[in-house]
Amino acid sequence: MRFKSANFSIRLAVILLMCAGVISGLAYWFFKKTPYGRITFKTNSIQTILATKEHIFSNLWHGMSIYFWNKYLPTWQKGQEPTLAQKKEQRKLFHYNLRIEHIVDTDPQIHVNHMRPTVYFHGWGDTRNSAKLLKSFADVLPGDIITFHFHDRGIIFPKLRHANLGQLPDVLSGLYVLQWAQDTLKLDAIDLFGYSRGGATVLNLIAVLNDSTGAYDSELARIGIDAQKRTALLSMIQKGCIILNCPLTDMNTSIEQRMKKFTPQAIKVLARVTQYQPYGLQGITSALQFDGLKLNILLHFQYHDTIVSNKNEAELYRSLYKLNPKTTYLSLGNDGGHLHTHATLARVIHSFKKLVGGSYDTQYDAQYQATKNSKSGEALLLQPGKKVESVIANYYDKCKEDAAKKA
Repeated sequence: MRFKSANFSIRLAVILLMCAGVISGLAYWFFKKTPYGRITFKTNSIQTILATKEHIFSNLWHGMSIYFWNKYLPTWQKGQEPTLAQKKEQRKLFHYNLRIEHIVDTDPQIHVNHMRPTVYFHGWGDTRNSAKLLKSFADVLPGDIITFHFHDRGIIFPKLRHANLGQLPDVLSGLYVLQWAQDTLKLDAIDLFGYSRGGATVLNLIAVLNDSTGAYDSELARIGIDAQKRTALLSMIQKGCIILNCPLTDMNTSIEQRMKKFTPQAIKVLARVTQYQPYGLQGITSALQFDGLKLNILLHFQYHDTIVSNKNEAELYRSLYKLNPKTTYLSLGNDGGHLHTHATLARVIHSFKKLVGGSYDTQYDAQYQATKNSKSGEALLLQPGKKVESVIANYYDKCKEDAAKKA
């Protein structure tokens, strides 16, 4: 029996390797056809693997093992995890296990602030494991990280019946994770990284915590967050930093940009098949509810973002800048749109996190000193202030001109 079992394991391994080779070969062929490829991956660090073109097959296999089989790098260690009782509590409160995971970074090249991990809020149609790919291949999550699943998690295809696109159900899951992190790891500060829907969740989460109308008191009490805890969580967020990577600012606007005259029907269908509420929380309006908060924020936008649209970017920056003019920064990139390779963000995020006391890669020190006073669109820590509309418009115009020259 052992011999047969061993033979079966070998055959299975060979089949998986062959499948990986076929998939990577097809992906490479598609990638060669256009600048960003005919296949657009939801887990956008795969774009980074394809863009390098070096060791593409081994990198794809490595990425698959990280994403699907939870393989750790040599510099990663398992940190704290929820107890069995806490997992049962999660199922009782949310009807699913959030799969909270704490990864400790031991890379000697990284200046790690272990008392200030980054909580990663994943996008729609993805899972917590995209954080591991971004950390491995895109270089935008230095230091310790905490990941978790939203209820609608899914590779490519989310679980529509649980989807709410960053509104209150997602906010409550995120708040539970922050509360767990603060209580378990005894944290005084924390960094938040939100991509797409995750960015909307971060904005809405802060607005819910900072609300003074009592609108969310009963829901917060249901997950064990009272007035004292709200103050403690807001304090922890203010002592850390926030990175919003192509955040979903307004789902209704995103639908309008894509569906045009069919917008009302599309919103109605979305509200019917999901938990999304057209008049519920939206990131663009939540950003107006940050009165009295001192926040360190980096906004990253991409040219030709056809998923969440570029329409409200300047408005979002302006709202955040108005309340925190000295600590709200902007980064613009042209690395593939919404599902970008993170090349530009990787060049700025380490300088930002060093500036505000977070974890960062020390190899970026020289770059920071050389470019911190740059005024270009891809400048580090750009603060355009009232000129944000012209700064973004001018950069996107340049991207359009560059694309026309290459055509």
